[in-house]
Amino acid sequence: MSTWAQAIGFIADDEGAPSLEMVIGHIRAAVVEAGFVSRGRITLGLREAYRPLALDELVFATRIEEALALLRLSGDLDEYATAAGRGYAATPPRRVDWDGTEVATLGAAPESGASVAVRRNARDTVSGDTIPNVSLHAELGRPEWRNVLVELGGADAPGEGPVALFRLVHGLATSGERYALDEPNMVAVLSGRGPFFGKAEPTPTGRWQRVGDDGCFAAIIKSGYGSRTAVLNIAAGKATIWFPPDRDVWRWIVVGQTLAMGDPVLRYNAATGGLDFLTEPPSQAERSALLTGSRTSAWSWRVDAQAYATIEGLMDSPR
Repeated sequence: MSTWAQAIGFIADDEGAPSLEMVIGHIRAAVVEAGFVSRGRITLGLREAYRPLALDELVFATRIEEALALLRLSGDLDEYATAAGRGYAATPPRRVDWDGTEVATLGAAPESGASVAVRRNARDTVSGDTIPNVSLHAELGRPEWRNVLVELGGADAPGEGPVALFRLVHGLATSGERYALDEPNMVAVLSGRGPFFGKAEPTPTGRWQRVGDDGCFAAIIKSGYGSRTAVLNIAAGKATIWFPPDRDVWRWIVVGQTLAMGDPVLRYNAATGGLDFLTEPPSQAERSALLTGSRTSAWSWRVDAQAYATIEGLMDSPR
């Protein structure tokens, strides 16, 4: 390793690119120290810092976007729109406690130790410091599907879980605009059963299928080089459609539909701590896993039983 790489604490991933954890640590430390940093200044500062290492520009730009996305998801940083573009500020310092063996440190707390995506410490090593503690429940707030339900005009239903959201959206799709099914290969609906979620495109796999029987289903509609998430209601071969405001709302709808069909949305192995999301995880649920555990694959994590209880409560256990 070069002297410069040692000086900046450079850590490479398996392919020689800057590791995501290192970039996260560098950005978080800079924002905590400065209080507020523009997106352009972050890019310029890291480009200058890594320039002697001759890194691939596309990989560099992608890694910055990934790092900022995780810092926002964890709750370390807030993003703001300014006249000069996006900017970032550290959130208030706090420890997030879920009654496990560790606590997560967020916000404007000083950096310490190795670069990591989420700073975690053993609970007994931080009990005497001045950073305030908050519970994981308090940090996450209400299950986000409840907020979506009310925003879409429904009434909060404490005993129903995310199924209540799906039922409301079913009504919206039933009364939605007509949708022509004259290009069936452009539409995939989540009408199958089983634990394997699969993919909608290019060929439906897992629970994804082309339009068949009547019903109301989460859908993905291919359009040109992109796609749109939707909810499609099919009755007597005729379709009506409703488009959710964003993909995260759609993820919660998928959770509600899956539970309404009697299928699970989570799988947990208490012996190993292995957690699998069986649908694309909504941001709030993914944030819970990010704060409390370690990712093992795209939708799989290792979390302790206390953290899992909170995630289960968000996803499919009415409170």
